Amino acid sequence: MEGVVLHTSGEPQTTDVPASAVTAPLIDAALARVLASRSLRGSARGRRFLQFVVQEALAGRANRIKAYTIAMDVFDRDASFDPLLDPVVRIQAGRLRRALEHYYLTEGAADPLRIAIPKGGYVPQFSVVPVAAGTDLPVNASGPASAPTHEKSAPHRARLFLGRRIDHPLRWLAVAAMVTLLAVVGLGLFAGWRGIAPDPSKNAPERAAAPDAPQRAMRGPALLVLPFTNGSGDPALDLVADGITEDLVAALVRFDDLLVFGADTSFRYPSAPALREAVPTTRVDYLLKGSVAQTGDYIQITATLIAAKDHRYLWSDSFRRAATPARLLDLRHDIAVQVARTLAQSDGVIEREEARLSGQHAPQDLSSYACLLRTRQYWRQLSVALHAEVRDCLERTTRSDPGYPEAWAALAMITIDEARLGFNPSPARPDPIDHGLQLAERAVALAPDSALSLQALGLAWWLRREPQRSIAAYEQALALNPNDSAILADLGRCYSLTGEWERGIPLIREAFARNPAQPSWYRIVIATYHYVNGRYDDALEEMRRANLGREVILGHVALAMIQGQTGNRAEAAKAVSEILRLDPNFPIKAVSEFERRNIHPDIIVRIVDGLRKAGLAVPPSQTAGGEWL
Repeated sequence: MEGVVLHTSGEPQTTDVPASAVTAPLIDAALARVLASRSLRGSARGRRFLQFVVQEALAGRANRIKAYTIAMDVFDRDASFDPLLDPVVRIQAGRLRRALEHYYLTEGAADPLRIAIPKGGYVPQFSVVPVAAGTDLPVNASGPASAPTHEKSAPHRARLFLGRRIDHPLRWLAVAAMVTLLAVVGLGLFAGWRGIAPDPSKNAPERAAAPDAPQRAMRGPALLVLPFTNGSGDPALDLVADGITEDLVAALVRFDDLLVFGADTSFRYPSAPALREAVPTTRVDYLLKGSVAQTGDYIQITATLIAAKDHRYLWSDSFRRAATPARLLDLRHDIAVQVARTLAQSDGVIEREEARLSGQHAPQDLSSYACLLRTRQYWRQLSVALHAEVRDCLERTTRSDPGYPEAWAALAMITIDEARLGFNPSPARPDPIDHGLQLAERAVALAPDSALSLQALGLAWWLRREPQRSIAAYEQALALNPNDSAILADLGRCYSLTGEWERGIPLIREAFARNPAQPSWYRIVIATYHYVNGRYDDALEEMRRANLGREVILGHVALAMIQGQTGNRAEAAKAVSEILRLDPNFPIKAVSEFERRNIHPDIIVRIVDGLRKAGLAVPPSQTAGGEWL
């Protein structure tokens, strides 16, 4: 197989698979398993990307696997594509790497052959995993030799469907939906462990979990996605409606504090009364319903969120897209992700409604979930008073509800802010960063699949000056929930401040594009990027957009260094005055403060130069890089 990069690995007491056994059908089987997995279930772009690079490698065209060809063949860019101006391939490759890593850590742990996209390029590598002596390997693309009959029948049915004449863009969409649904049904993969799956032996649903996944108590709101309806007379749209229902559940289920009933529950109990009749104790707080319609060569998907208790319409939107064959899979996925972000991310429709309801209670009477909502409000506003309130609330929550991993994760980050931002330091915690790390590790131990727990771990390692461990934790969190803009922003901050601007800044910008309510202090990082490149007006504009409160010292530091370079003495003096008001000792510890945030030495040199020009008396000191400031 010319062009294929093969790696083998071995361990004691195993029998290595010889390289000669790695045939094209074996690689095809490995690819089919990944494409049908939960890890890539919600990413049509990721599936297209992986399929393209693997097939090109198998065809002996590894030298053709470049950003330019991927952009044109996978992402429909034209000949004017410039990878330096358009980071789509680099960003999607990072997501694909994380999805593959997550797959082989979970449902693909026993796969005999693994696919990887090494950093620094896009040519896939195929690693033969040692297996126990006597284990049979799959020899064809239909899957393992021991696969149940129904797993093999799904691709066969798909071929029969594809054998029919398809002469309309929406027919292509129906084909895509059919293939996806057959793969899901054939492999028994539903939306996620939070869902409810019907038990054939009972006339009632019960909670279903992924293998080895712990059950969690229901603390946040519960959402039932009703099957989307066909608003046109074309039967082909039945499959499209079912597909968008599946995609919505897959996108929504990634948000930790939202209980989303599985798609199989949606199809079996297509209304809240039907579900409550089957299981009277089931709670449903929100309903998401919608329809799919055809208008010429366009498809229109309408979605509406309803409060189940009083049937109030909380949100509705309509999405109209051209149904071209090249973009059908992306179309459905992109709409589902857009709806999920609008509803479920921080400051989304559901969180705002829940915050409104919890705002009627005193802080000491907040529920576990309401306490977490108040914490997210603090992250958006960053104030000393709110920090004290949520710290007290989270400490009560972890005492009364010790099995709530997200509460431990939030408390870890609030504790770390005692050192990171200087908010409400406590004599009981002489080392809040170390204490925060312990809290984050407890959160991860309670729920290894919680994205918020891994975010807390990433922040703790960041302040412990172990940036690579921090980045690894954030990357793992993003693999668990690629729809969470807060994780994108945190990962972008890490890459940017360590000097990898080309990787970090696009992530932060994408986070703001996804969620304009993203905490504005991330704009300090973008302002610093403009600053080190001499674009002081752009840096000032970012700081104006940040609109930080007077209590965030790093905001004043950024303004001081920028104004120091522009020569605006009045504004520079004002920023320096604010720095000294908040911390009179900041000048003598400025360099150490920047170093413990893992800021690259070259960036520190530029920051300190601006601060001195602004009038902040930063004394000479030596950085880790050996340069005198």
